[in-house]
Amino acid sequence: MPSYLKATYHVKSAKIKEAADALVIGQSIGNPYLRSKYETPEMLERYSARVTNISDLANGLFAVETIFPLDIFTPGSFTHLLTVVMGGQMDIDLLKGCRLVDLDIPEKLIKSFQGPKLGIQGIRDKISVYNRPLIGGIVKPKTGLSLDMLCRMVEAMVEGGIDFIKEDEILGEVEGAHLLDRIEAVNKVLDGAKVIYAPAVNLPITQYGEVAAALNESKNIFGYHLNVWAGLDAFAYLSSLANKVSFYQKSGDGVITKETNNYSIAFNVWCLLARLAGADMIHIGMMGGYLDESKEVLQKRLDALQNPCYGHKGTIPSFSCGATPAHVPMLQAAFGNDIMISAGGSIHSHKDGTIAGVKEFRRMADHCASSELSVEI
Repeated sequence: MPSYLKATYHVKSAKIKEAADALVIGQSIGNPYLRSKYETPEMLERYSARVTNISDLANGLFAVETIFPLDIFTPGSFTHLLTVVMGGQMDIDLLKGCRLVDLDIPEKLIKSFQGPKLGIQGIRDKISVYNRPLIGGIVKPKTGLSLDMLCRMVEAMVEGGIDFIKEDEILGEVEGAHLLDRIEAVNKVLDGAKVIYAPAVNLPITQYGEVAAALNESKNIFGYHLNVWAGLDAFAYLSSLANKVSFYQKSGDGVITKETNNYSIAFNVWCLLARLAGADMIHIGMMGGYLDESKEVLQKRLDALQNPCYGHKGTIPSFSCGATPAHVPMLQAAFGNDIMISAGGSIHSHKDGTIAGVKEFRRMADHCASSELSVEI
């Protein structure tokens, strides 16, 4: 019995039957309109994707449910997975819009991806925090920092009681504060602190081996992060090399995931892929703040990150983009304890300074403390 990957799309087309057929044939066996002498009946049966259902969503939008034979896919390759489900047929005239809204990946293919190394429990064990949401701090300003300024900021956040510190994804190879120098300097500052520090990795993938070696040799640097533009396979590669907490930053993902785009991938699908790539933590979006998304939309992302997934560990979602201390109990009530609320501006702009800013967030998180974890993964 063959296994199939199930992909559901929202498709805009005036000729939906033809468009759906063109989508599945063009994304699997060959030309949607022409057959060749090289295509045997056995090949067509084994490798052709199929449409299983089309439903009218109104206003020219249709839900198209499809299945792709598992034999098409290269195990462990996000590049190939995305090439198959969102490839060249996105360019044809029959499709005026196409959004991938759901992926149901079979066990065999799921298990070819590494998934998170630490997961929710491993992260909590790393910093000995078990009964409340985590609080994250973001390094600001985004770039231009000296090593001295960075270290003083880290010291202040640690003194305030932060659980996680992330450099901003904009921070690259600034003069006097290169990545490897930042790792060395902050490693000395932390000196046994129960805090996950995640430097921004913006070096070329050809230098990931050097980055991983520096991270693995730093006993006080517990993490690192890559932005969405690094690519899922690059994220998975660094995750395979570095024995640290991996954070997946979504900044700029709207170019790929916004529903208003004619062609897009729903971020709940992307969350599943990031989890499979090894993300222990991920920037998930925000409810409130200057990025205000609905509970329903965010819950779909949490489900992709924390529902059972053939043995893969769960991922902690980070809520940020205008987070304030007041958001902590609201987000905990909506989504439970196994989340993180992260802030930069609200922490560092506190009238009494960074230490006081962190303490305000911690006060709210401690108030949320309960005796049970909300998700046991």
